[in-house]
Amino acid sequence: MSANTHASLSLRVAQWVDADLDETLDDTLRYRASRVFAVRDTDQGFVRELVDCDADPYSLITRVPPSVDFDAACLVMTGWMTRLDEDEDDDADDDDDLDIERYRVRLSAAVSDDGVAVVVRRWENGEWSDSFGDGGEGAFPTALRAWWSEIDLVRRSPEGRPR
Repeated sequence: MSANTHASLSLRVAQWVDADLDETLDDTLRYRASRVFAVRDTDQGFVRELVDCDADPYSLITRVPPSVDFDAACLVMTGWMTRLDEDEDDDADDDDDLDIERYRVRLSAAVSDDGVAVVVRRWENGEWSDSFGDGGEGAFPTALRAWWSEIDLVRRSPEGRPR
């Protein structure tokens, strides 16, 4: 089993894939296309297998075949991140101010039976990363959760089990 067993499998996978890519790629934040990895948790640690690449991460997650033996899937993509600054003290203020600072980031989003977890690494400071064990909210984490539920049903059926 992998280190840090108190964290969810999804969070451990997202952190491991992020750290492994950061160590092994020359230019770690310049992926031209999103990539999806099937990840197995073995006695010797995590093992990842590249399943597919595509510019559209939403279609990419559907390409992991149920017959692949894996414990988690991890989608890696690069893009831009900005944040919304919400003034929680002023209920009358319905407008969220869009922070004008945008950051080039690599996002590693893992999904497993534990849910979705995300690691974000900023381009300007490769040493900076942040982990979100709950996966956050929005269209993408919702899509990952829905996809995992669907593929899990197939994988648990006798016809869908890996051989």
